[in-house]
Amino acid sequence: MTAMINEATLKRLAVEVGQETVALLLEVFSGELEQYLQQLTEQPSVMQIREISHAIKSSAASFGADELAQMAQECESRVKQGQESWVNDHLPELQQLVGDMAQQYRHLASNQEAFNRIF
Repeated sequence: MTAMINEATLKRLAVEVGQETVALLLEVFSGELEQYLQQLTEQPSVMQIREISHAIKSSAASFGADELAQMAQECESRVKQGQESWVNDHLPELQQLVGDMAQQYRHLASNQEAFNRIF
């Protein structure tokens, strides 16, 4: 099952910055996620996973990628606790979430009909 975008969060963001700005921010965010995904597929160290997770955590929450934000927070926390095996075991799940969300946000940013359904 694919993680979903929290539309209520996006609507709040649109109230704060405007719909046109949200569309631009969605493009930027999807590009960032694609960069993070590439980094995560290049056999990152546990510390690199922690850094990437930290970077993803708050941005994902701001854009309504709640499941991704939770997973990123969990990965960061597990690294801090020295649970490297847990992080390595769950790296494929993090990669999948990042990839799925990048695709969903790219679609939303480039598809006016999908964008209009939310706003």
